[in-house]
Amino acid sequence: PHPARNRGLGPTLGRIGSLEVRLATTAGEIRRAQRLRFEVFYDEMDAVPSAAARLARRDFDGFDAACDHLLVIDHGVGGKPVVVGTYRLLRQEVAERAFGFYTADEYDIAPVMRAHAGLRFLELGRSCVLKDYRNKRTVELLWQGIWAYVLH
Repeated sequence: PHPARNRGLGPTLGRIGSLEVRLATTAGEIRRAQRLRFEVFYDEMDAVPSAAARLARRDFDGFDAACDHLLVIDHGVGGKPVVVGTYRLLRQEVAERAFGFYTADEYDIAPVMRAHAGLRFLELGRSCVLKDYRNKRTVELLWQGIWAYVLH
């Protein structure tokens, strides 16, 4: 099962107007976040996708299955909810059972982890927002969602 499921966290973590922030609860919602990431990272920012990502038009890797996916959804676009922002969240206890932290593939984070062994870490990654939504409201909702997640 997806890490966020059955954790007792309510579906809506925040709302401003037609925008809602919440965790993805289905594989389809995670795919919508991956499509948004592809659009921002590869179409807009010119990152180079793998052949599989290019074919699927989704940004994905093995960490997606272990992570919780925070979504900002606009409910006011033509009657169909649209994912306009996302953040990928990886709790330390989940990382330890899976592949470790993504960051550890790029940097030596072991000294930081040892220095703060009594703390629980949360890795934030793969953040992106659709160009037309890069504003204070959307970013506030993302951070409100992260804060609600951390408190829970």
